[in-house]
Amino acid sequence: MSAAAALEALARRLLPVGYGCAVLPLSAQPAPLLPEERVAIVRAVPKRQREFALGRTVLRMAIGEAGHDLPPTRPIAMRPDRQPDLPGGIHASLSHGGDYCIAIAAPPGGASVGIDIEPCDRDQPAGLTEAIMPFRLHTSAAPLLAFCAKEAMFKAQYPLTRRMLDFREVPAVIGPARFRACMGDRLIGGRWGRVDGYWLAVSLWRG
Repeated sequence: MSAAAALEALARRLLPVGYGCAVLPLSAQPAPLLPEERVAIVRAVPKRQREFALGRTVLRMAIGEAGHDLPPTRPIAMRPDRQPDLPGGIHASLSHGGDYCIAIAAPPGGASVGIDIEPCDRDQPAGLTEAIMPFRLHTSAAPLLAFCAKEAMFKAQYPLTRRMLDFREVPAVIGPARFRACMGDRLIGGRWGRVDGYWLAVSLWRG
């Protein structure tokens, strides 16, 4: 099984039935961007342009699999907050990490979703542990897993709250397969796994 197939299989195990998922290597050929999409990256370096185009490709794949009718002529532009401009009622999330791009989408009426992928062997940036505290790991995993989990939770809550959270405001506990955190007086959580040298975290939230 290829790494892309293994990542997709893991994501599907972490998600409820009916949720869409798509994974592509960064070496894949993306679908052509629409004019409204190209505007966002017209001045970006080629690597960033390719990542952006692949992101739109996997988003469309995941959204379609989740049961939404998103016409190919409907652009997924970039909002001022840099989030994909999706139609109301469509919850989807996108992440780039290492050599892969992954997207997930909820079916109609499903929860808001967040996903993050991180290479396990990525060098830990200086000060990362302090920046993402407080957290408690119930495994032998590196702090990068806590970052991955918090990223997924942030992405899940943001479409509903529009809150730009500081990771230090969200105490988290990462268990052997699940994680949870306090966001003010609310709880949010998700599931994580590891495959082929990558951490993958998924969070669902209804607000």
